[in-house]
Amino acid sequence: MGQTPVVEIDAAQAGRYNYFMRLLRKRNLRIVLLIAAVLAVLPSYVWLYELTGGSAAPTILRADKLIVNHAAYDLRVPYSRIVLFHTGSPRRGDLVQAHLPGRPGIDVKRVLGLPGETIEVRENRVIVNGRIIPVQPLDNIDFGWVPSAYRMGSSVVMEDGHWAAYTPAKDQYRNSPTVQLGSGEYFVMGDNRDNSFDSRAFGPLPRKQIFGKVIAVIPSRNKH
Repeated sequence: MGQTPVVEIDAAQAGRYNYFMRLLRKRNLRIVLLIAAVLAVLPSYVWLYELTGGSAAPTILRADKLIVNHAAYDLRVPYSRIVLFHTGSPRRGDLVQAHLPGRPGIDVKRVLGLPGETIEVRENRVIVNGRIIPVQPLDNIDFGWVPSAYRMGSSVVMEDGHWAAYTPAKDQYRNSPTVQLGSGEYFVMGDNRDNSFDSRAFGPLPRKQIFGKVIAVIPSRNKH
């Protein structure tokens, strides 16, 4: 008689254990399916990209690896250019991956002018809505690791939180007339101002030609 309650308790515990194990298996299956779905579409939104030009020096050098978020501004159907909806807008200072007018492939440029703004470049200084973006001169010695092949400017500055390089009184694009940016238009430039094909040459860049945002840079061990 005294053993009966023990048997009943053991049966109840076994039933409870089996119930929770079934829940756990169902939950794990959902997690596995979710992870599989994320891994399937992740490569279409986060790309590893290698820069081939020198217009982003000293920030980025050739063979550096860039991690580009292709969903930073627009969510597209995976592996296509069909936009489902906007997820954000480029901000001043963003490094973006874009298709430049008159150039094959894609390149990386920095956003300096936003829709609705007026922008001008005067002796390499960027002026937005009549206000000069402040710069802080940096010591060129600290950038001796940049190879001469990049033809980087003689002056390196900190411009609104990022590096920029240019040579005073040099380069045909050191001056650019005032441009009024329309809706969905951006003014982009390379950090290596003496050696960059950008909005100073081709004008405003339409938003539809911006495909992603650089979210990380992995420096290469071999600088060339």
